[in-house]
Amino acid sequence: MKDLGLVAQAKDDADSSSSNKEKRIFCAGLLCLDIISICKEFPQEDSDQRCIERFWQRGGNASNNTTVLSILGVPCEFFGTIAKSHEVLFFTSDFEKNGIHIENCVYHANHSCSTSFVIINVQNGSRTIINSNKSLPDLTFQDFKTKVDLNSGLYKWMHFEGRPAAAEIKKMLAYVDDYNASVGESKRITTSVELEKPRPQLGMLFNTADYVFVSKDYARHHGYDNKEDALNAFFTRIRPGATLILPWGEHGAVAMKKEGEIIYTPAFPPESIVDTLGAGDTFIASTIYNISNGIGLREAITFGCKLAGAKVGMNGFMGLKKKLEAMRANSANCSGAAANKSVVDVESTQIEAPI
Repeated sequence: MKDLGLVAQAKDDADSSSSNKEKRIFCAGLLCLDIISICKEFPQEDSDQRCIERFWQRGGNASNNTTVLSILGVPCEFFGTIAKSHEVLFFTSDFEKNGIHIENCVYHANHSCSTSFVIINVQNGSRTIINSNKSLPDLTFQDFKTKVDLNSGLYKWMHFEGRPAAAEIKKMLAYVDDYNASVGESKRITTSVELEKPRPQLGMLFNTADYVFVSKDYARHHGYDNKEDALNAFFTRIRPGATLILPWGEHGAVAMKKEGEIIYTPAFPPESIVDTLGAGDTFIASTIYNISNGIGLREAITFGCKLAGAKVGMNGFMGLKKKLEAMRANSANCSGAAANKSVVDVESTQIEAPI
């Protein structure tokens, strides 16, 4: 079996000498508090229903990206705004527990944190989200320019979640482009951007990054009911040499690097859907991780769909670590890889629903 070299290093191996020298993957975007209620069924309006379980979880797309990256064992950094409200200790301690760098985050006093009230229906795993952001400012270009040192040599990839302040994100990505133009190839930073919410201002971000992730919701909002039509249409809007990636839920994902050459991967659903919250963030993080390690585009998005499929079969993210360990063991058995190698062969690895 061909060894595709998909590195799936567990977090407990991250303190090895090679990992210590590895550059970071940087994710900029939202941090919010997810208040999650797991219910036996979706509640009826004007009813009184007891939930099965309720808990807090650190959320937000970019925040979730770093959670998955930390589980994969890669050094990573979250960059965003954090309110100095009573939730701040929960956030900072959870980042620290997961080994995620946050030293460049921008703190705001006299503001409330962004909050998402999430209802998960155990009958089908659906998640219904009610968002609240009363006043917390988004990141600005000045925040990025002042706080983040591109010349530090810390970064190999910078990912930006599309937020309402899209014009500021465009300036950040242009600033990285200017840096890349001034240094040699070995010091350049790969960039990516996510267009998820159907916000009209996000269209300005299509031609700003090396990799562009577009959600099914964004595509459908713009009139595209299948991933192939959306891919072909949006590909005309990205910059030359860039790659477009469209995850499409239960229908897998597609990508295009050269016009007319569509790369497909199927979805890998678990036996039962438990929790779909963060599945798209899992896909993006694991795809970025593997591309950043030199993995081909087809193999990277296939692995992304497999890990996202594993995630929807469990509550939260922490079960992914055991799943990755099982994948590495299975890959070693199938490919004859040495037992001390952290390699996943996506062609031979199957994701099964957690017990």
